[in-house]
Amino acid sequence: MALPYLAPAPNPAPEYNPLKEASVMVPLITEQDIISTYSAKEQFSCRKYSEYQKLIAENPSFGYKRAAKILGVKPGKTRWWHTKGEKRAVPLPLKAAQKLKDAGLLPFYENHKDAEIIFNMLGVLFGDGGVDALYNGVAFISSDKNDIDLWESDLRRAFPSANGKIDIIEGGEYGHSYNIRCYDRSVIRFFAALGAPVGDKVSNCVLLPKWIFNSSDNSRAAFLDGYLAAEVSVVRWRADSLGNFRFTDFAVGISKIEFLENEHRIFMKSLEALLKSVGIQTTGNIHKNSGAGTHRKDGAFSASYRIFIRTTFHRVLFFNEKFQLRYASWKKRKMVKVIQKAVYEKNGQQIPENYLPES
Repeated sequence: MALPYLAPAPNPAPEYNPLKEASVMVPLITEQDIISTYSAKEQFSCRKYSEYQKLIAENPSFGYKRAAKILGVKPGKTRWWHTKGEKRAVPLPLKAAQKLKDAGLLPFYENHKDAEIIFNMLGVLFGDGGVDALYNGVAFISSDKNDIDLWESDLRRAFPSANGKIDIIEGGEYGHSYNIRCYDRSVIRFFAALGAPVGDKVSNCVLLPKWIFNSSDNSRAAFLDGYLAAEVSVVRWRADSLGNFRFTDFAVGISKIEFLENEHRIFMKSLEALLKSVGIQTTGNIHKNSGAGTHRKDGAFSASYRIFIRTTFHRVLFFNEKFQLRYASWKKRKMVKVIQKAVYEKNGQQIPENYLPES
């Protein structure tokens, strides 16, 4: 059994080079992308099924045994392919792909009517969720039930096949939380094909979706809004050593095992490039904090890696306007409260006691 730490190292962080209109013309996901998320055995079955369909179309008199001999597969496989009606067998990847086609989600283009919602949902999976290692579910975790309800509403809107295949589990090891899980196979494979992380994000290499760097500003912002909802800290407004008030401690952090530190740093550099492409400047340094790390049950040691967002006054206000942090409503409220206080103090105004009521 291969260790999860031995995943291949990703390529260096890609630069952002927008391709005009390319994202509208080229699909982000095709049927083959869905098939490619399955095992080699399932992919082989899809190839043979395609060959079988072509063979029978050209030779309608062929029986399943003759077709099996020509294709080099067992007759038991072609027998069910040859069956008429509801009992006819179709490879699982093709079933998933067909459900997505029926829902108008395959091929999937950037200009799809629900694309920005889907990109927003995808972004948060890089922090508070993901696809199960065995592809049994795609999940989002939050301590705020309102955020769970919003993600569920978006899921049902974009993926009709998810209806009736959603569970919400209440619990939490480190405090109260909610876990919403969708176990519809077509939805799971869709997010995997779109670039969602699969398996343990702490001990595996994680890459940003390849298509994101050539997508529109709106698409990148939608994805980042989801990601930052999970991983950005709430900026602080406090006095420095000279007594001057300023914004500080504005960072995006991840927890990863040290064994793959180089790969994690490459991911963080990619993230910095993506933030820069939408006007968010960082300090350019990746800070490692081993003191915040933990020893895992598998023997690996995880450390905290952070990149800091520049905190000049206008940059923080720009960030607040740019991102709504849809799946972290409590974080957005807290950030707005800090910023509103900073604006009052910077303008020399008295701060009302209820300048931003909690809601």
